[in-house]
Parts: sequence; structure tokens; C-alpha cells
Amino acid sequence: MTDIEEALALLAAPCTDERFFQRALKALALVTQCRWAAFGRPSEVAGKAEVVAFCDLKHTVPGFEFDLEGSPCELIYRQKYPDTHLLFAKDLQTKFPNFQLIKDLGANSYQAELILDDGGHPIGHILVMDPLPQTETMKSKEFFRLLAQRIGVEYKRLLISRELALHKQMIAVTEHLMSFVDDSYTYHVVSKGYESLFNKSSQEIVGKSVEQVHGKVVFNDVLKPLLDRTLKGETVQTRIWIHPPHTAPQYMNILHNPYFNEKGNIVGVIVSAHNITDMHAANEKIQQLANHDPLTGMLNRRALFEVMEGKLREQEQAKLQLAVLYIDLDGFQQINDRYGHHQGDKVLRYVASKIQDTTIDSEIVARIGGDEFIVLASFPHGNTYEHYQLQLEDLCDRLNSQLFIDIDIEGQSLPLSASIGHCLVNDATMELSAIISKADKDMYRNKRNERLGLVSMATGFIRQTPSQ
Repeated sequence: MTDIEEALALLAAPCTDERFFQRALKALALVTQCRWAAFGRPSEVAGKAEVVAFCDLKHTVPGFEFDLEGSPCELIYRQKYPDTHLLFAKDLQTKFPNFQLIKDLGANSYQAELILDDGGHPIGHILVMDPLPQTETMKSKEFFRLLAQRIGVEYKRLLISRELALHKQMIAVTEHLMSFVDDSYTYHVVSKGYESLFNKSSQEIVGKSVEQVHGKVVFNDVLKPLLDRTLKGETVQTRIWIHPPHTAPQYMNILHNPYFNEKGNIVGVIVSAHNITDMHAANEKIQQLANHDPLTGMLNRRALFEVMEGKLREQEQAKLQLAVLYIDLDGFQQINDRYGHHQGDKVLRYVASKIQDTTIDSEIVARIGGDEFIVLASFPHGNTYEHYQLQLEDLCDRLNSQLFIDIDIEGQSLPLSASIGHCLVNDATMELSAIISKADKDMYRNKRNERLGLVSMATGFIRQTPSQ
């Protein structure tokens, strides 16, 4: 396994806690061939920075704080988008003679990338240092940029997770929504929480039926089935939306317990509910951040691999035939280099929309990095190999046609096209990376043939201009 492959494997491995940052930094150290890698952020103390995670390929180093003044990290926070990369290839100690950490480590070179939030404000940075000089390459610089984006997403996820933990503690000490409902669905006791939720005093709720308080539709479709199960002796815990008449819908975690009288008969239901609307929204945001590319909204590599695993299981069960398309844009790098990442990101968003408009609901689309996209196509099981190949080639032709376009940037009309490789999965037990690799190799073969003039996938296509 090459350093790049090992790095990608480290990043693709699922991880839901702070261990992700150590994995990411190890991947960065592998790609850049540097001894030290770190993820830092501005400290709450003015003039200082905090190292959240530090990777030393030889020793374990805990997080720490340091003074930004006189350090190379001070300069990375002066960078502005799109110039978010910084390199000191050698003579680091000479350039920063008063920064003790460099001397303690014996570092001679430094490379860093700024991490920005959605508003373009810095939230941290990643860096590598090494005793030897460093050489910047497009591969390492691009990996820096992609990793900075991924760490930014995972760091937001971590912060939201911490907020969720705080929400749970707050819920534990706030007033519950508690009530007693008899076997005729009438409220006998309600807590203060009901008064706040329905903007009524307890006297206005007690003696009313659940249907009168919540409305006929919610009662019949949602609440009555839960109460009926509990009145038969079952303890029911569920999460449902309720729709109070004077406020927005609320997402509730509700526990229904049967209430027995002295004779052992069930005469009602004790209801205990927590309002978890904010927690539900935060959970959905976490899932969005964890599974989607922040630029295009498409699935990311992590989510793609999860979907592929499910599709391969379905193929093993003879439910479908899976195919993978690997899309790489031609001419995108020149746009990025000439006009900057801001314009490049606009192009990527436009291309992503073209791909999604061309595919159908059963086809899964993901962005796996840079200008590379994956399409998972699922065909009905039971047809011949030749039939599948024709369907796959038709999809490639449609995508090629839609991506043979002119991009208008700063008054200049620039050509853009795509090279597409595909792999019809013959063995559902293959490794996911091997399947992607086959489609990738087919794409590079097509790209090479196009450059040599052996194949012109775009022949006969009419170049499109995006609507402004």
C-alpha cells in the first residue's frame, strides 16, 4: 500500500470522536513525508493558539497552548481566501529565532493550510513540520486543502456533539411534560410544561380529552394508538411530532406507562415527555455534516462507501446489478489556477447540479474530492452482460453530453468537459476500493486516449452554456 493509499484508508475509516483528528494528522504526515503534523485553532486567550491534536510519528505528544507572536502559525492567520496555504521549505529556525517550540523539536521546515468556516472566517489550521526541507507539490497541496475541509466539517460535528451533551444535561433539570390520562382519554393531571406548551393554565387542560387538546387528526393518527397499547399493559417509548395550536411543531421523546389501581387493573396512562426539537435538528445537522460534501451537498466519500456496501449486499441477494462511474473534469485545474478556488468552487457546484439533473433517483451521486465525482447506477437484476453494458454506455454518453459545456468566468467563455470511466461489478465480494480503482483506471485510459486523439467521447455533442 502506497502512502497515498494508506492515507486515504485512514480517512475513509469511520470514526465518531476525537480519534479522527489523530487519524487525519497521521494521513497528512504520510502524504507529506513529515515527522510532525498538528491541528490547531485560535485560543480563547488573546494572542495564543491551542493545539487540539498533535501527531509525532515517533512519540506521543499531548495538546498544548503557545504564543502566536513570532511563530509561523501567526502568519497563516493573516492569509486570506483563496491564498490559504503557507510553506517555509527550509531554514525555519533562522526565520523564527524566538519560537522555542521549533528549537525544541529541531524542526527545519513548515507547511500549513488555513481552515475556514462557511462564512470564510478562520476556525483553525493544519500544519506539518520536519527536520528536513520540504518540497511543495500539487498533490500535497491539494491533499492539504481537502483535509482542511474535512477536518473543518468534523470539528463542527464535534462541537455540535458537545452542544448536544449540554442539551441533555439541561433537559435533565428542566420541567418535564408530565400528565395522567384515564382510560377514556381524559387529562386528570398535567405539569407546568403543558401550560407553557399549550399556552393554557392547567385548569384549562384538566378535564379535557386528549383529542380536544391536540386536535382530532393528531389524536386519531398518532396519540390514540400509543395510549391504546399502554392501556393493554405495554410500556411504550417513542419519538413523535406534536402540533400545539399556538406554537411551532415540537419533536417529543415520550414515555407511556400503564397506571394500575389497587386491584391491579389498568385505569390510565402516565405520560412523561421531553421536548427534543433542538436536539433533533442538531442530530440532522450532524448527519448532514458527516455524510455530505459541504460545497455541493452531494454525498461524501464516507457516505458513498456506506451506500456501496448496501448496494453490494443487494447484488449478492440478486436484487440488482451495480455499476460505478468515475467522473473527472477536463480543464478544471486551469480554471482553478487562473481564477482561484472561489471561481473553481462555483464551477464545481454547477457541474454537480448538471450531474444530478442527468441522473435518475435510483442513481447515487457523490463527490469524493477535487473535481472527481462518482455515480452508482443500479440496474434490474437478470439481464445479460451486453444489456448492462449498453445501459452503462448510454448513461456515460448522457453525462458526457451534459458536461461538454462552456463556463462563463469574468467575461471569458472557457471550455469544460469530462472524462468518464466505468466498472460493471461482476463480483459483489470485491473490496470497495478495488471497484472504485477499476472505474478510476478506466477513466484515465479514456482521458489518455482522448488526448492522443484515439477516442473523442465528446464527438457530436453540442457544447452547452450555463444559464446565467
